[in-house]
Amino acid sequence: MVEAIVNISTFRGSCVEATHYYGSLHVISSEFIELKRPITQEEIDKNPDRWYNYDEGDLTNCFKSWRDVIIAAGKKAKEIGLDLDTIAVVGIPNTERLSYRDSLKPLDTRPKCKRCGKVFKPGEPCYNTPSGLFCVTCYETRNDTHNRKTGICHRS
Repeated sequence: MVEAIVNISTFRGSCVEATHYYGSLHVISSEFIELKRPITQEEIDKNPDRWYNYDEGDLTNCFKSWRDVIIAAGKKAKEIGLDLDTIAVVGIPNTERLSYRDSLKPLDTRPKCKRCGKVFKPGEPCYNTPSGLFCVTCYETRNDTHNRKTGICHRS
């Protein structure tokens, strides 16, 4: 039975390598915990403009990878006495909900068609819909089938 959910979100900025991951641990029976990590001196030295007014050890909610979010959630879960086998993880790019342990295994997070599994190349056209990512062929086939079933016609 799931007792907690790790929610991962991301922000992709306009500058090079500005992808940041954020996370929370939602304990279903009680609390919502924003996950944080300490800033390292190496980070401050490497990017002083970004970490201006921060000292080593100060906490930030910004993680370098989704995997770092999961590891931080596991540490927090242990601190509050949760069994890692009762935790689900959502928000890993291009995956469905996973167990905590499965989320730490090597994963294929490349964007792919929800129906046929085709992996998209950079710049390749696709349809990003609320029900998932689809290649052009699957999306158009799906819509043709849907239109025949419902009698909806989109012809001009």
